[in-house]
Formats: sequence, C-alpha cells, structure tokens
Amino acid sequence: MAASNSLEAKYVAYINAINARPFPGLKEHMHSTVTLNDKSMPLAEFEKLLSTDIDAAPDMRFQLAMLLVDESKQQVGCRIEFRCTPLQKEFMGHRVHGKIKCMEHMFYQYRDGKIAEVWWMPGEFVGISPNASATKL
Repeated sequence: MAASNSLEAKYVAYINAINARPFPGLKEHMHSTVTLNDKSMPLAEFEKLLSTDIDAAPDMRFQLAMLLVDESKQQVGCRIEFRCTPLQKEFMGHRVHGKIKCMEHMFYQYRDGKIAEVWWMPGEFVGISPNASATKL
C-alpha cells in the first residue's frame, strides 16, 4: 500500500474522484489551469470534458491496468481501462451500440502535489456485450 502522501496515492485518489458519483470536481487533485496535450485550459474546462463523457455513460468507471510512478520527476504514466454503456448512439467520436470498453494511455506531470499537465492517448473502443459494436465516425 502506498504512503498517503506518495504520488501513487495521490493519483489513485484522483482516479477515485473521477469514479465518484456525483462527480465531485478535481480541484483537490489538479491545478486551476491544466495543460491537456499541449493545450492550456482552465480546470473547469477539463472537468467539463470529463463530466460530458460521464453524463453520456453514467456507468463509466476507470480502472488502472498499469501504473508507473517516478517520484523524483513527479511523473505518472498509466494504462486505464474503462467500460460503459453509452446512453446515445454516438459517444466520444464513435458510433456505439451496447456495452463497450476502451484502453487509454495517460501521462501526468505533477507540480506542488497536483496535476499540472496531462498527455492523453485515446484507445480503440471494443464492443463487449452481445451484439455490441463501436466504429469511429
């Protein structure tokens, strides 16, 4: 088990916040301005990106499949799987039907104990329920 002040513990707390319903926001975990794939944005805009996806698929849960932490550089890298059943036929740029899953790769730079930069590499969606499908639009 990671020490409560370790980078691993901080990152796991961030994932737990994303998985909480109702979505509590991320001000405890991220700076007020965050950079996503080299685009700077207010935290509220980053939270809106997440909450839009969560609202479209309320059963969405993120699970860590792999976690790498470099305490000295204050960096985290991970492979995250999420599974969900989107309420609409279009979800995150894909035409979907039924329950889907996706593996994503994420990298984070922490500063002063909070996430400052995020690099996101989206994965491919895969249908996992009978007759489920996902195709890129």
